[in-house]
Amino acid sequence: TIELGFATLELPDGRTMSIVDVPGHERFVRNMVAGAAGIDTVLFVVAADEGVMPQTREHLEICSLLGVESGLVALTKSDIADEEFLELVREDVAELTEGTFLEGAPMIPVSSTTGEGIENLREALFKLAAGVKARDAKGLFRLPVDRVFTIKGFGTVVTGTAASGTLKKDDEIVALPGTTTAKVRGIEVHGEQVDKCYAGNRVALNFSGVGVDKFNRGDVVTLPGTLTTTRMVDVHLASLLNASAKARPLEDRTRLRLHIGTREVPVVVALLGCSELASGESSFAQLRSSESFVACPGDRFVLRAYSPARTVGGGVVLDPSPVRHKGDKPEVVQTLEILRTGEPAQKLGAYLKLRAGRGLIPADTQAMLGTTLEQARNLLGVAVKKELALVADAKTRRHIDRGFIEKLETIALKVLDAYHAQNPLQKGLGLAELRTRFPRHIDPKLVDFALERMSEGGTVKIEGDTIRSASFTVTLSTQDTALRSKVTDAIAARGFEAPTLEEAAVLVGEEASALKPVLDYLVDEACLVRTKEGLYFDADRIGVLVKEVKALLASQGQITVAEVKGYTGVSRKYLIPLMEYLDNRQITRRNGDVRITGPKGRK
Repeated sequence: TIELGFATLELPDGRTMSIVDVPGHERFVRNMVAGAAGIDTVLFVVAADEGVMPQTREHLEICSLLGVESGLVALTKSDIADEEFLELVREDVAELTEGTFLEGAPMIPVSSTTGEGIENLREALFKLAAGVKARDAKGLFRLPVDRVFTIKGFGTVVTGTAASGTLKKDDEIVALPGTTTAKVRGIEVHGEQVDKCYAGNRVALNFSGVGVDKFNRGDVVTLPGTLTTTRMVDVHLASLLNASAKARPLEDRTRLRLHIGTREVPVVVALLGCSELASGESSFAQLRSSESFVACPGDRFVLRAYSPARTVGGGVVLDPSPVRHKGDKPEVVQTLEILRTGEPAQKLGAYLKLRAGRGLIPADTQAMLGTTLEQARNLLGVAVKKELALVADAKTRRHIDRGFIEKLETIALKVLDAYHAQNPLQKGLGLAELRTRFPRHIDPKLVDFALERMSEGGTVKIEGDTIRSASFTVTLSTQDTALRSKVTDAIAARGFEAPTLEEAAVLVGEEASALKPVLDYLVDEACLVRTKEGLYFDADRIGVLVKEVKALLASQGQITVAEVKGYTGVSRKYLIPLMEYLDNRQITRRNGDVRITGPKGRK
């Protein structure tokens, strides 16, 4: 056998067993792994006239890594092996399977030529099938594709073993990691047309209007919007036990081939918590690929080396879309241990921590925990009640780790405290400026959520587009108080001939850098009016001007620049900024060469 083969076996109780025949030759192990993905139990075949071969050992290792828990052994060609040699083969197989899931499994001699043992094998398979655990049909539908072909008159067909969930005829599907979408035209299970297929079924799906070139072995057929692709996964990795004294440990940053589902992609193994993995040891790791693939928590995988081509280990996926871990992070290892051994509620808390800046919506949670959507929502609700999570977006039901939001709040308070210390005369920091003080990778929406939460909690005050710590109040020093009096008197004495910052500094004999905070404070306190040209007018004098302009508008309906100049007695240098100030405040509205009453210009 070079390619995968498929057949069915009717069981005495009316059920049907799907058989996936995989290649035995070592050159086709990659095909073997694709066929073994998703099997419930194994019929392990050893030829009685040859015994245990090198690929026999590797196939057993791969089945163990893929989490197969039961099986039996068929000793084929028993008719051409004498009893003594057959007994030696039994001993070899017993030694091979010691300590594995096949230890103590039935070993049944059979002959396809004479029919000897076939009925015994059939009965043993029946007993084996009775102990197989049912798959979860309530989760997300996933079908790793192992064959793609076309049938004349029907169109494109893909086959595979449904890993989870259910699929109905006429459902819309997407084939990941690509973008191919199609409508299910027909479904076959064990060669029979059905309207719905379930997890654990060997399934053939027929699509209309989609070319055979749009699908590939390794694709995952699923429902749109339920799963996403990844190029990186956090895993628990076990290195195969190698009795050879020359066996090299698995080193950090080793390049290997990842077999997951029916897909193969190149990966770099980044070990977490150790620098190398000796033969037979296990560790947490992050697998990083240059190619996209689909993974879900709990998925089993196999890792094979390039040269020599051999299986070096495998394990289970814990987090299918992690952030890139850098350096030695014990807290990451601790969190991954929870994902490996914890209960669903504990795992949810761990996923929230790992996705601190991204969070989880109910659909994400369903995929992560392998639950129904309703169960996912309930678990998120419990996390909120236990104050482990916060709902940052009511529309999408985006849940964020509470500790992460509290960290953002701590950052905001530190920034504000530092700003207030450096700018004691400023009422607050601009919100836009505060947002830039957070790390760039943090979602601005989460920053705004944290600030709103702080405002509601009373730790900060948001006024317009500025924010300040609730405990902060502007206080003038003795020196600043004296400077305030000097500058307000000087500006008031100039009437409508408003000074710039530099001119005001000369008037009071002070450095501009020292005077600016005081002027900003006076603007905030509405003692001064600052125009866009940087002129500082006395606020009381501006108030009198506004009253006079409103009176003129009320009496004659319009005013001219000449009339305002006559009242103020200033040159165009000051007159134009004053007129623009009146326009901007909507006291007046320009209409040709005159100003008429603006929305706020009535007396």
